[in-house]
Amino acid sequence: MQPSYIVDAANAPWKRSASEGVSFACQVLLSGEDGGPEALRFRFDDCPSVYAHMHLTPQFQLLLNGAMDFPRGVKHLEALAIHYTDHNMPYGPFAVSGNHEMLVLHPRAGGIISMANLDARRKINLRGRLFAALAADAEWQTLPDIHSGTYKFLIPPGFGPAAVVTQTPAHAALTMPAPEFGRYEVVLDGSVIMGGQEIGPPGFRYVRGEQVAEPLMTGDNGATVAFLTFDRDALEGGITGEGLSVEAAEAMARAI
Repeated sequence: MQPSYIVDAANAPWKRSASEGVSFACQVLLSGEDGGPEALRFRFDDCPSVYAHMHLTPQFQLLLNGAMDFPRGVKHLEALAIHYTDHNMPYGPFAVSGNHEMLVLHPRAGGIISMANLDARRKINLRGRLFAALAADAEWQTLPDIHSGTYKFLIPPGFGPAAVVTQTPAHAALTMPAPEFGRYEVVLDGSVIMGGQEIGPPGFRYVRGEQVAEPLMTGDNGATVAFLTFDRDALEGGITGEGLSVEAAEAMARAI
């Protein structure tokens, strides 16, 4: 049976914390301690400079509210927006504002390493990819086989990792290709039936495997859902218990 995790974010406790002087509230939605995915929900206080850092796994940041400003013209993001990095791919510093809220989604525990760490700089993934996009910049298209259903790409499939948002009416079945390297399916509006549970925003399902996952069924008021799919880079990096990964794991544990 392929791995599957279902998370109702409404049931997770919040914790206030800080890292390198940056204050925030956080929910640990999936810890990654079992070797599976790691998922966090953050609400950063307004901050002009969240320090440059990297994670040891690929990462989707799904901006749910507020804004993020990245340096050197990379992107100004306003919700709804996506930011993706490969493993060991540094980014930042970036500014957050406007009641910021985001999901940080990894295929497994990724830790965190400040780019002030000289050893970390020697481990940068020089071929790493970084993608960022605003949902407002993409056009809605008709979703085949679902009456009144629409979709838009935030990261098209040809890029490797993919991000697509769907809007569908009540009681629609949503089926996606097999998630070989892992996929997060995040409820943005309305509700979705997952594993017999009705999940609202920003709850989600994580699935991985070579077979098509059980379809999602939208609730009585329909749903808007983001499908965030990893590619082969999800097999790279990670917390190994050695060297830099020990420091990355410890830093994440201190932060959350």
